[in-house]
Amino acid sequence: MPSVQTRSSSPQTTVTTDLKQRVITCLNRLSDRDTQSLAASELDSIALNLSPESFPLFINCLQTTDSSAKPPVRKHCVSLLSVLSRSHGDSLAPHLPKMVSILLRRLRDPDSTVRAACATASVDMTTNITEPPFSAISGPLIETLIHDCDHNAQIGAAVCLAAAVEAAGEPEVEQLQRALPKMGKLLKSEGFKAKPELLVAIGSVVAAVGGGNSDKAVLDWLVPNVLEFLSNDDWHARRAAAEAIGRVAMAEEELAPLYKKACVDVLESRRFDKVKLVRETMTHTLSLWKHLGYDSQESSSSGKRSKDKNTNVTISSKLNHVEEKDSNEAKEKRNLSPLRAKKVLFPAKPKPCKVKENISNKSQVVQTSDEEESSHEGSSSSQRKNAEEELTLIRNQITRIEKQQSSLLDLFQRFMESSQNEMHSLGRRVRCLETSFSVLSTDLLVSRNITQTGNHKRNAHLQK
Repeated sequence: MPSVQTRSSSPQTTVTTDLKQRVITCLNRLSDRDTQSLAASELDSIALNLSPESFPLFINCLQTTDSSAKPPVRKHCVSLLSVLSRSHGDSLAPHLPKMVSILLRRLRDPDSTVRAACATASVDMTTNITEPPFSAISGPLIETLIHDCDHNAQIGAAVCLAAAVEAAGEPEVEQLQRALPKMGKLLKSEGFKAKPELLVAIGSVVAAVGGGNSDKAVLDWLVPNVLEFLSNDDWHARRAAAEAIGRVAMAEEELAPLYKKACVDVLESRRFDKVKLVRETMTHTLSLWKHLGYDSQESSSSGKRSKDKNTNVTISSKLNHVEEKDSNEAKEKRNLSPLRAKKVLFPAKPKPCKVKENISNKSQVVQTSDEEESSHEGSSSSQRKNAEEELTLIRNQITRIEKQQSSLLDLFQRFMESSQNEMHSLGRRVRCLETSFSVLSTDLLVSRNITQTGNHKRNAHLQK
C-alpha cells in the first residue's frame, strides 16, 4: 500500500519541480534583452494554463524576486498578478493575501513603470476576485499609505488605492469613512511627500463615500485644507486639488451647497493658472460648483411664481364675484315695487364694507405686483453686481498678465544687451588673437630668412 502512494505521488512531485524550474528559468531570461520577449510570453502562457493546485507554487516563485532583480523582471512579476486575476478570478480568493503582499513589496520600487503595473494589478484584483471583501485589498493599501515613510511607497499606495476604489463596484463605505479623516491629516503632515497622489486618492474616496454617507465635521475640516492646495507651487498638486473639489461637488448633493461660496471664490481667483491643464481643470470644477443647486433654486422660484399667479387669480375672481353680485342686486332693486323697496333697501346699509373689501383686495393685488417688481429688480441688481465682480477679476488678471509681459520684455532686453556686450568682447579677443598671430608669423618668416642666408654664407665659405 505505501508503494502505491509513492508511485502516485512521484509524478506529481516531478510536475511541480518541472513547473518551478520553468518559471525560475523564464524569470532569469527576463533579465536578458535578447530573450526578454520570449520569456515574458512563456510566463504568460504558464499563468493562463495553471491548475488550482499550482497556484501556491507559482505565487511563491513570484514572491522570491527582490529589489536586486532588473526592472523588467520586477515589472513582469507584478503584471503576472494581473494575468492570474483576469484568467482565474475567484479561484484565487484563498491566495489573495499573498498576492497583495507581493503588490505591497513592489510599491517601494523606484521605477515608475513598476508602480504603474501595481496600479493595474490592483484594479484587476478588485474587479475579478470579488469573493473576498474589498477591505482585503483596500485595508493593506490604506495602512501602507498612512504609516509608510518611503516616498515611493506613498506614491504607489495612493495611486493603487485610488485605482482600486474607482474600480470597485461596491466598496466598503464604512471603512472608507474611517480612513478619510486619517488621509486628510496627511495633507498637513510634513513627512508625507506624495501630496498630489494623496489628493487624487481623497477625491476617489469622497466620490465613493458621498451620497448622504459623509460626515459634515470631516468635510468642514477637509474642504478648506484641499482649497489651500489650489495655490501650491507644484502644478500637479493644484490640478489634483481642483479634481478633488470637483468630486465633492458631484458626490455631496446635501452638504456641498454649504461650501459653495468659499469654493467658488477660491476657484474664481485661481482659474487663470499658468499651466494649461490646471486651467482646464479649474474651469471645469468652477462650472460644477456654479451649477450646484441651480435646479433646486429654479424649481423654488417657479413654485413662487405659480403661487403668486394663483393668488392673483383668486383675488381677481373674488373681485369679479363681488362686482357681479352688486350688479344683480341693483337690477333687483329696479324691478321691486315702492312698498317693498323700503324692506329691501333697509338691510342694504352695510354696503360700504363690500367696497372696503374691494379696495383692500385691490390694494393686495397692487402690493403683490410691487413685491414682484422689487424681487425682479433685486435679482437684476445681483446679476449686475456679479457681472461687475467678474469684470473686475478679468481686469485684475489682464493687468497681472501685462505686468508679467513687461517683466519678460525687460529680461529679454537685459539678455540682449548682455549678449551684445559678450559678442563685442569676443570680437576684441579675436582681433587681438589675429594681430598676435600675424606678429608671430612675421617673426617666423624673418627668422627663417636669417637662417637661410646664414646657411648660404656658410656653405659658400666651405666651398672656397
